[in-house]
Amino acid sequence: MTRNIASPASPEDGAIAPCPACAAPTGLGTYGEHGEHEVHTGAPRTAPTARDVARSPLDPWLAARLSIPLGTLSPATVRARQDDLLREAVRRALDAPFYRDRLGGLPLPRSLDELSGLPFTTPDDLREGGDALLRVADDAVARIVTLPTSGSTGAPKRLRFSVADIERTVDFFAVGMTTLCRPGDVVAIFMPGQRPDSVGDLLDRGLRRAGMQPVLLPPAASGAEHAARLAQGGAQVFVATPTQARAIADAVLADAMLAGQGPAPRPRACLLSAEATPPETADRVRAALGCEVFDHWGMTETGYGGGVECAAHHGFHLREADIHVEIVHPLTGAPLPDGQTGEVVVTTLAAEAMVLLRYRTGDAAAMLPPPCLCGSPLRRLGPVLGRIRRYGNHWDIITLAKGARP
Repeated sequence: MTRNIASPASPEDGAIAPCPACAAPTGLGTYGEHGEHEVHTGAPRTAPTARDVARSPLDPWLAARLSIPLGTLSPATVRARQDDLLREAVRRALDAPFYRDRLGGLPLPRSLDELSGLPFTTPDDLREGGDALLRVADDAVARIVTLPTSGSTGAPKRLRFSVADIERTVDFFAVGMTTLCRPGDVVAIFMPGQRPDSVGDLLDRGLRRAGMQPVLLPPAASGAEHAARLAQGGAQVFVATPTQARAIADAVLADAMLAGQGPAPRPRACLLSAEATPPETADRVRAALGCEVFDHWGMTETGYGGGVECAAHHGFHLREADIHVEIVHPLTGAPLPDGQTGEVVVTTLAAEAMVLLRYRTGDAAAMLPPPCLCGSPLRRLGPVLGRIRRYGNHWDIITLAKGARP
């Protein structure tokens, strides 16, 4: 499904309109196929009830990473430290021929307030830039990830990571997974993990570091096979793509209708990642498995990890010691305020092998204003609503099909 959105004359003209069904802010979208109206960025997909919700474990981790006392952690104190990290990231980026040419003669930002003065980096730059984006020697690269493009002739994107880059991702996974895991939990992983430093391998290492018992399972199998392995292994938690989780849920519900004799999996929680999660998929997984569903946002360009929901399920808590996230108008590129839907733009503040400055992800989302219902005072990224498409002076949000990769 697409949503046709005319370009406002200015960001101010594109003010957030209230949803006519529930009066909550909706960003720039029109109304569609989620009940009476489209899921919007101004409210959680499922509004939490008034209850105690544990604060995101990323807050104390972030405070320690940024050398900020936890009691003073706030958007302002995080932003002040990110100003320092940005200056360092820009200096590192200039080691790469691509950015030396791109930024030559431009005033370099001294703070995030000046970040919008830098040009964007695009997926085409990654495809066409090749080694020009690399800022370290080849022998300092520990992992190369090649991402094919649509069609048979498009050049692939190649991302490169150092040992330190990989270690930061493992650290994020170790802390982020404690949002839904407890020490000693058996965690089934349906992500590819046979290759060293693959996403499944990094998650396995992070879970072990946090005291869990990860089990890597074959990602290519039917929903029934996945469900059987979950039941047999007795996993308390599993990690899967939304497509895999939906297939597991469908298999469990079908087996129940057919009065199947096999034991049903009974996980306590699951994490969905690597694809955008349609709300109906999360609902079906909850209904079939009786487990709490957590969502994760990230991409290879962010080192796989990006942000994870807390128990309030109201946005992604971000790894802000490593990345800075902006929301910009898809046509003008102007920064948008919290609560307004636009394109997600990422700067990798801590990347060592390949720095990305203002990378246009193509994802459509909004930043959610603080505080979170879990008690975190920090901003969060709202749900990814789809992909940005530009044409003329208009832009669309193309709603992702079930299981589509963002």
